[in-house]
Amino acid sequence: MKDSDRALRTRLQRQWMGFLSYVMFLVPMIFSVQRGWLTFGYEGLAVYIAIALMVNGIFYLLIRNRFGKRFADPSLSFAQIAVAGVLALVMAYFVEEQARSLTLALLFTSFFFGIFNLSRREYLALSSVAVAGYIGMLLLKYPNGERTGEAFDLELLNLTILVMVLLWISLLGSYVASLRLRLATALARLKQLATCDELTGLYNRRHLMDTLDQQQERCRRHGEPFALCIIDIDHFKSINDRYGHSVGDEVLRGFADRIRSQLRKMDIIGRGEADNMFGRYGGEEFLLLLPYAAGASAVSCLGRLRHEVEAKPFTTSAGDLPVTFSAGVAQHLLDESNAALIGRADEALYRAKSAGRNRTEISG
Repeated sequence: MKDSDRALRTRLQRQWMGFLSYVMFLVPMIFSVQRGWLTFGYEGLAVYIAIALMVNGIFYLLIRNRFGKRFADPSLSFAQIAVAGVLALVMAYFVEEQARSLTLALLFTSFFFGIFNLSRREYLALSSVAVAGYIGMLLLKYPNGERTGEAFDLELLNLTILVMVLLWISLLGSYVASLRLRLATALARLKQLATCDELTGLYNRRHLMDTLDQQQERCRRHGEPFALCIIDIDHFKSINDRYGHSVGDEVLRGFADRIRSQLRKMDIIGRGEADNMFGRYGGEEFLLLLPYAAGASAVSCLGRLRHEVEAKPFTTSAGDLPVTFSAGVAQHLLDESNAALIGRADEALYRAKSAGRNRTEISG
């Protein structure tokens, strides 16, 4: 949720930058009107700026209300650049060739806003439409008999500059997009390394503790119950001693896969499996966090998991090996620290192992 809010703030900051861009162009626009280079006058300029700011405001509200979340680009960059391009072409029709740079600057500025969001295909599509629109504007502004002379040649030069710069922006944008993709891949890999256990692919101890902190905070704020289960593979040391650590690793991976697959099939407390958090706590110990669950629900869940683990031996390079596990369960108490909660679950696990293993004990 925090990452989502941070991303939203970034998008809204970009919208303010877009708003400031429109305001920034007020100075050269007013100067152009004063010199007679913008033919729609001050009233037309006021209408033009009002429409531009209104459009920017609409996009701001859409992004703020997370309308863009349903699209690949939540910033709606493609649509915003397209609208800004239309506004620039409208101005191009009313501006004289002496101030044509104003139109080009508007187009280039709008295109730069998509450099971190748009793909090469999207950039080329927008560039093609912008160039076609510019050509259409020239055909309207200069009828057949007026397409000669220095003024029209200057317009053709501006068109050439427009094509060259938009092509350059498209290539630069695609390069930045490729860098962004590689960066996102690298960040995803770093996140996986930071949160996942390398051997089993489950969440690691650090991520489990962070999640437990978050769950405790939700419990404190909203009174949501949850149960913590510590799971220990029975006689795992003897597997390592007899068959070697490589076989022990195979058992750990197989155990993790079987528990994970069974959790996906279970609707433990009527809320689905997506809320459950299962990970490797250390060595042959695993931790299962069950939000919203009471102790009895957790014990029932572990009973089904123990049955599934015991029902079928684990296939390893040393042959099929039977595996069982013991578990300790503790339901979170109000204002209880995580250390105390883990301690109670660990004590319950110790009782389960002392009572003969392959069983579940719950903390009183």
